[in-house]
Order: sequence, then structure tokens, then C-alpha cells
Amino acid sequence: MQLQTDIRTWQPPASAATVRNWEKFGCAVPAPQLAPSMWVKLFNPPTAFSFDEAWLLCQCSEQKWLAWIPDYGEILLSTNEFCAT
Repeated sequence: MQLQTDIRTWQPPASAATVRNWEKFGCAVPAPQLAPSMWVKLFNPPTAFSFDEAWLLCQCSEQKWLAWIPDYGEILLSTNEFCAT
């Protein structure tokens, strides 16, 4: 008997995200303005055991945010790795 694994990773769409794509992940459309002290939904959590939400701490650049994930710690996220809920 051989075990098979089905590993899927989320990839951001090549073009602008459609309403249907964002709704699939339970994201607000249109996305609200990102701000510190805001919870966001992660498309692909860093580990299988970490939470799927992160708390935004501060914006590091136009596309990067420092965030905190419960039971994981701080992480630098790109804006295409999460959406506002």
C-alpha cells in the first residue's frame, strides 16, 4: 500500500484578483485599508500548526508588513500573502 499526498499551495493570480477569488478565501471585497493592530487572514500559514490569522504590527514597505501569528511569533509578510477580513 502506497500513501499519496496532495500538497497544494496558494499562488496569487497573475492578473488583478476578481471578487470571486477573494470571496473564496472569505476576504472583504473591496479590501479595507490596511493598518497596524488589524487582524488579517493568511492564505498559506507558515506551518501546519500555526494559526491562519495574523495581527499586523507595522508596515515595513509598500508591499511588506511585520505581523504576529499566535503560537508562531513575528513574521514579515507580503501583501499578496494575506487579506483583510
